[in-house]
Amino acid sequence: MSKHNLMDLDPIPPSPAPQRDFSLRYIVYAKDLIVSYKGKEPFHLYLKKYFSLHKKHGSRDRRIITSLCYNYFRLGGGVQGSPSPDSKIMLATFLCETQPSEWMASVQPRWNEAIAAPLEEKLKMVAGEFAIDFLFLFLGELSPEIDRTGFSLSFLIQPALFLRIRPGHSDEVIRKLKASGLEYYRQGASCLSLSGNPKIDSVLDLNREAVIQDANSQKTLDFVTSLFTPEPNRPVPVWDCCAGSGGKSILVHDLLSPIRLTVSDRRPAILKNLAQRFWKAGIDPFEVRERDLEKGAAYEEGKFDLVIADVPCSGSGTWARTPEQHLFFELNQLKGYCDRQRKIIKNVLPCLNSGGYLCYITCSVFKKENEENVDFFASHFSLSILKKEYLKGYHDKADTMFVAVLKKNT
Repeated sequence: MSKHNLMDLDPIPPSPAPQRDFSLRYIVYAKDLIVSYKGKEPFHLYLKKYFSLHKKHGSRDRRIITSLCYNYFRLGGGVQGSPSPDSKIMLATFLCETQPSEWMASVQPRWNEAIAAPLEEKLKMVAGEFAIDFLFLFLGELSPEIDRTGFSLSFLIQPALFLRIRPGHSDEVIRKLKASGLEYYRQGASCLSLSGNPKIDSVLDLNREAVIQDANSQKTLDFVTSLFTPEPNRPVPVWDCCAGSGGKSILVHDLLSPIRLTVSDRRPAILKNLAQRFWKAGIDPFEVRERDLEKGAAYEEGKFDLVIADVPCSGSGTWARTPEQHLFFELNQLKGYCDRQRKIIKNVLPCLNSGGYLCYITCSVFKKENEENVDFFASHFSLSILKKEYLKGYHDKADTMFVAVLKKNT
C-alpha cells in the first residue's frame, strides 16, 4: 500500500459534490464541539447536552459526529506538523476505524479503501504525519512495568464492554444473550466481552444477573479473597472505603460471602445510587456512611479484617475508554492525587484489625500513584507488602489497573 500524506489531502475542494459537501458538514459539527469543549465534565455528558439542544441531528448524524470527536481525542500528542483540523479528524478516523464507510468514501476514498488494513500497516502509511511514540503525553510518569508502545497503541482502539456474570446466573445470561443476537466472547468462567455499545440493559437484568465491570476490575480481589478461610457463624467484616458506584462491593460480596459489608463515600448522590444498586443486586444488610476520608476515619479502631481502598486517581489506565481526559489532564494534578491517596490510607488504617488486609487499587499507570505510594505506606505505617502488580489491559481492549495487598502488622 502506498504512503498517504496528510498535506496532499485537500479537505474542502473548490466545488464539492453534493454527497461530499454533506459529509463535510459532519467535520464542521465535530470541530465546533472539539473547540468548545473545555474538559469540565465527561465528554459523553457534554455531547448529550449538545444533542438535546440540536434536535436536527438524527441517530445516524449523532453516531458519526460522536465517532469523529472521540477519534480525534484518541490521537493524543501523536500528530506531527501542523495539519488542518479537518485533516486531523480524517487521520483519526482512518487510524481508529476498521470498516469502510459511506462517510469516509465520500471525503477520502483512498483511505476508505485501506481502512480495514492492520493498524501497524496504517501507521506506516502515515508515518510522516503521526508518531505513536508521542501519542501518550506523560511518558516520564509511566511505570516501567508498562509497555509504552502497547499502551499507546491501545488509545487507537475502542475498548470492549465487559460483563461479570453473578453466581448462579450463567445459564440465564447466556440464554438471553443468544436470544438477543448480541455477539459475545468468553473471557473466563464469569467474564464476557461485547463489542460496540450494545443496549445491554434491555437484554439483561443488570446488577441481579450480571454487572457491567471491566475485565481487570473483575480480577482486583482475586488474591486478597484467597487469604480468607470462612469461619462458622462469623461473616468477614469488610469496608469498601471509597465505594463509588459499588462495583467492588458487589464483587467482594460474590467472592467472599458471608461478609459484613460496610461502604462509604464522600458524595451523597453516589451513595444513594449505590443503595439502589445494592437493592437490585440483593445485597442486604449493609452499612453505609457518608464520609470524607481525607479529613479523618469513619469508624472505630480495629473494626475490619479487610479494607478495600479503590482510591480516587488520575484514571490514566482507563484513558483509552475516555480519551478526552488524557488531553485535559495536567501534570500538576498528579501530586494532588498522590496526596489525597496518602491521606485516605493514613486515616483508614486505624480501622483495620491487626493482621488484617488492605487492598489498595487504582486505575492508573503512573508509578507515583502506585509503586511509590505502596512503598511509602510500607515504610511509614505498620504494613507489610504481600503483593503488588499491574493488571494490564492494553492488549485485551480492557483497562489497566494496579493492585497491592498489604497486611497490618501485629
